[in-house]
Amino acid sequence: MASRSKQKEEARARRLAEEQARTERARRDRRLRMLGGALLVAIAVVVVAVIASSGGSSPSTNPTSAANKKHTAAVDTLLNGIPQSGVRLGSPTAKVLVTEYADLECPVCRDFATGAENQLIANDVRSGKVQLVYRSLSTATGNGPNPNIFPVQQSAAYAAGEQNKAWQYIELFYLEQGAEDTDYVNSTYLNNLAQQVTGLDFAKWSTDRTSSSLTAQVTQDEQTAASKGFNSTPTIVVQGPKGDAAPIVGDTDYGTLESRIKSVG
Repeated sequence: MASRSKQKEEARARRLAEEQARTERARRDRRLRMLGGALLVAIAVVVVAVIASSGGSSPSTNPTSAANKKHTAAVDTLLNGIPQSGVRLGSPTAKVLVTEYADLECPVCRDFATGAENQLIANDVRSGKVQLVYRSLSTATGNGPNPNIFPVQQSAAYAAGEQNKAWQYIELFYLEQGAEDTDYVNSTYLNNLAQQVTGLDFAKWSTDRTSSSLTAQVTQDEQTAASKGFNSTPTIVVQGPKGDAAPIVGDTDYGTLESRIKSVG
């Protein structure tokens, strides 16, 4: 028969083994949850890119169509849980600031947004490393059939930002962007996008998007871009504690973005 002290040692050993097993199970469960969350975001990035690759057609005016519901779901998966304020996406304390000067009708902006930028959002913005800011610069719209629609369409996105949902509106606009040089952007199209944004107060958005202060913000963005010599979209500016990187003009890959971020971070 085992001695009392030996029985205590054996009982203690069993408790330690059980605690180690519980700790390992909890650690494994956490890893699985983290991998699952990362996988969902990665899937959303791929879905957004695939959907965008079929762009350039006549956009649907039905916010409840099957295609548009897929757009909303993909955008929600990409952006849910990331803080927003106005046209800023990400933590305001992130040490690196990426500013995108863009035109919502620009097909090159769409390619950048649904490719490298969405990877940036899924990885660096979500992790709190980078904050992303959208600014207006007319290019494709100004050369299109209705250049006067530019401040109207940009203000529509900024109005969603009054409810901290600007990036949902921006992403949906790119996913449902019509063919270049066609007059597809009108009130019906803009309203349709707003109705697809999960949780958006449509009545408030409708009032806000006609605000002169938002139109003034669009004008100010363009003036700032002109003062810096920017005349192409997208133009991406990366700033951090170590200074400003050289602006990136046009569509780019995620690796180039990461290189610029590391150079200023």
